[in-house]
Amino acid sequence: MKKMLLFVCAVLACFSLHAQYFCTVEGTELHYVNYDEAGQSVSNETATVSFVGRNDGKVTACYINKIVTNKLKNNTSYTRFDWSYDGNQTVCAEDLVYGPYIDSDSDPDKYDTAARTAMREELKYKGDNSFVLKEHAEGGESMPNRSYALIVKMLKNEITISGAAYMGEEQISTTAGKFDCIKITYLKRTKVVLKSTTHRVTEWYAEGIGLVKSESYDMKGKPAGKTLLVKIVK
Repeated sequence: MKKMLLFVCAVLACFSLHAQYFCTVEGTELHYVNYDEAGQSVSNETATVSFVGRNDGKVTACYINKIVTNKLKNNTSYTRFDWSYDGNQTVCAEDLVYGPYIDSDSDPDKYDTAARTAMREELKYKGDNSFVLKEHAEGGESMPNRSYALIVKMLKNEITISGAAYMGEEQISTTAGKFDCIKITYLKRTKVVLKSTTHRVTEWYAEGIGLVKSESYDMKGKPAGKTLLVKIVK
């Protein structure tokens, strides 16, 4: 009996050490507030866990994010995040063509691989914007560079992520609770036609949740914006 209890405890301990950085409870809502460089609220964002599954031994989930921007007439937009976990690391990719697909008055229920491929071709999407979160990564460990480009409102946007690294673990407190997070930082360079801007971005991710906090600064160290998880509804 004692051996059995020890075995069960060991199994539970191993399970607790391996958890993905996203929610796997369908219908859960993660509520965020987005702030501008002056610390003023500019939009409210709700990420809804719309689908959870298993594919090729990986746990997968889809977040549909609804963004409501303050003081705008047509103030609602959408984006989508696809998550997966293979038992060792979490992969996240924002589906940058989902928003334009919805804006085209297309049926969300008909958004599938074929629709995504067609939309990517229309927006001339190239590159890879997915990123990996390793469990218990050491502070200072580097992350791969990545770049991608697409046409937004008839303008070519080119985004480059470089100098990314893990910064260890840190506890973050918000109105949604206290979260033990993995912290990452990177440089994000955005080029629209001939104009380029570069920001230093720092993000905090919690196991079983996803993004908890994000801050960005310009290259002079001035705030450029912030996103904060404020409520979780299950």
